[in-house]
Amino acid sequence: MVYPDFSNGVKEVDLGPKDSFTKFPVEVEVEGFDFFLAQGKDGVLRLMSSLCPHSWGTVYLEDTCFMCPSHGWRFEYYTGNCINGPIAQMFTFEVTDRDGHLYASLPEGKK
Repeated sequence: MVYPDFSNGVKEVDLGPKDSFTKFPVEVEVEGFDFFLAQGKDGVLRLMSSLCPHSWGTVYLEDTCFMCPSHGWRFEYYTGNCINGPIAQMFTFEVTDRDGHLYASLPEGKK
């Protein structure tokens, strides 16, 4: 498995005003990449990559979970944990709320 590379540091990306997100999970695009913004039962906001951590297929929203069509893995809406396969999790990034704006901490690109 390939993990996000944080060796070049972390950058903070503005996702927009918090009140513009009225339903979770929601699809968002950040710098040309697709993600899901989800809110856990604990109220914690998470930004999750739409790429399956196993086969790099594109994960999509289904009625009750995220789904990878490549092999049928399903991922829980709130944490991105795999619910029908091996121990796996969608790539998840920290989201903070500052002054009514949501910011995600993402890996800095290659230098």
